[in-house]
Amino acid sequence: VMSETISNREVAVLRAAFLIGAVADGLIAVEWYLISLGRVDMPIHPSFFVGSGQDYQFVLGIAGLFMMGWAFLMYWGSLKPVERRGILLVTAVMLFIAIISDGLVFGHMLSARQIALGTSVKLFLVILFAGSYWYSKRNEH
Repeated sequence: VMSETISNREVAVLRAAFLIGAVADGLIAVEWYLISLGRVDMPIHPSFFVGSGQDYQFVLGIAGLFMMGWAFLMYWGSLKPVERRGILLVTAVMLFIAIISDGLVFGHMLSARQIALGTSVKLFLVILFAGSYWYSKRNEH
């Protein structure tokens, strides 16, 4: 019944948001995992933070695996975007919490440029995911 009240355009917007999230998370997951293995020496995205040491590599490896899991979850959401659109809202909330955490918890470790870059990328995704979710709900009764 839900699919009868949603347009093809709304489905396409949801699917695009899911796929953008899947690609972004997948790329970051690969980057973080390669850094954790010591294969590449570069700042992590989206904040451009540079860490070092075995603890950093260990935690980044775990984070990369979870990020890949979220990439697959976003892809899975794209297969039935209307039924699974709640994942977009959960993701937007988690990204918003990450923005706050970056400033309050990790602000002393990041430069103003790093906070600005990380926040802008995350905020774009918050707007994309939450906006897509609400756009698809606008004509429901």
